[in-house]
Amino acid sequence: MSYQKIIVTEFGGPEVLQLVEEDSLPEPAANEIRVKVLAAGTGFTDTIVREGQYVDNKEKPPFIPGYDWFGIVDKAGSNVSRHKVGDYVADLSVIGGYTQYLTVDADQVIPAPEGLDPAEAVA
Repeated sequence: MSYQKIIVTEFGGPEVLQLVEEDSLPEPAANEIRVKVLAAGTGFTDTIVREGQYVDNKEKPPFIPGYDWFGIVDKAGSNVSRHKVGDYVADLSVIGGYTQYLTVDADQVIPAPEGLDPAEAVA
């Protein structure tokens, strides 16, 4: 199954954002979960990360922007017991949210209540 993500190709304005299609979903490692991202926040912090001015971001392009995201666990790694498929989770990741699917360490995310509106979760 393919999915899409946005990458920052170099530091700069909105013209450095590129839509990329991946042929297959990322697979979670033993301590990770795969999340179907339902909403990603967009705000001023994303702008300064994209421009290379955010001091807490040590990543160099190319990378996936997206300071915060909300989604549903799609697959869990073999060592994960804290989250299960179908759980809602969220993270303030600084980068990585502008994608349809992502993998993340299961201990990094927080559980979110079922029924929470995805757009409100990242507002």
